[in-house]
Amino acid sequence: MKQSSREIWSWNKEKEMKSLRHCLRSFRFIAIDTEFPGCLKETPMEAAEEIRYRDMRFNIHKTKLIQFGFTLFDGEGRIGGTWEVNFSDFIESKDAKNSKSMEFLRRNGLNLEKIREQGIGIDEFFKEFTQILNESKSEKKMTWITFHGSYDKAYLVKGFTGGQILPETSQDFAQVVERLLGDVVDVKEIAGLGLFPCLSSHYGLQRVADAFQIRRVGKAHHAGSDSELTARVFIKMAPILSQDYKRKMRLRADQQELMMMTTCYVPQPLRPRPRPMMFAAFGGFFVVPVQRFNYV
Repeated sequence: MKQSSREIWSWNKEKEMKSLRHCLRSFRFIAIDTEFPGCLKETPMEAAEEIRYRDMRFNIHKTKLIQFGFTLFDGEGRIGGTWEVNFSDFIESKDAKNSKSMEFLRRNGLNLEKIREQGIGIDEFFKEFTQILNESKSEKKMTWITFHGSYDKAYLVKGFTGGQILPETSQDFAQVVERLLGDVVDVKEIAGLGLFPCLSSHYGLQRVADAFQIRRVGKAHHAGSDSELTARVFIKMAPILSQDYKRKMRLRADQQELMMMTTCYVPQPLRPRPRPMMFAAFGGFFVVPVQRFNYV
């Protein structure tokens, strides 16, 4: 499968945003990735959830997005397009950064000077992106796909809210993500569910793709290429995830039937109805979003 990223710069933004608006009419899944100047606060792996969230909140507030990549695809696994947005806001000589992260980005081919000179403004992009998404939501809502995507979601929240600081707590952050984005699936979390013997939650994106024998298009650690690879990994995972969900639903139905038989129809106390799970149709199956958050 060949699918190259369409780069968005100041000189072609109007054309590419028009293409994006057209593509969103047919493709309702969006895999995302971001590139940014690294973490100013490094969080220990054993840290509690709120500490991890607090450090992420600090890092997001103090740093500026460099690239945002996204790939649109449909419920049959057909990819509609990949875009890589280059942002001009980050000034390496002035803005907060992690020096090791910047060296890493340069080694992987990011031309930070070109991005600064020819990129577009973060606020400019997200205003138009929000408008386009709102237009498409009237037809059908999106499902967002990430890989270890807490920072990706956090930068999206920051962009969609005009640069506002993230909520105080991880619980409030999760509520904002649900309100702004809706359904979010994290491929790294799916890898750790035990449904795929060849996978582990410790694997990075490239190793997961290698396990599925998926060849990358483009360069690693470029937002467009990473989003496209995330989409293709999810497309491979979706049928098996859906079959497991159906199996669990059948097992639950059998257990409920058995309970009805063994209670001899004795009236049972009413229990509060559980909150319905949100899921998105994919290729005739049902895919259950994974909503856990990792902040490292």
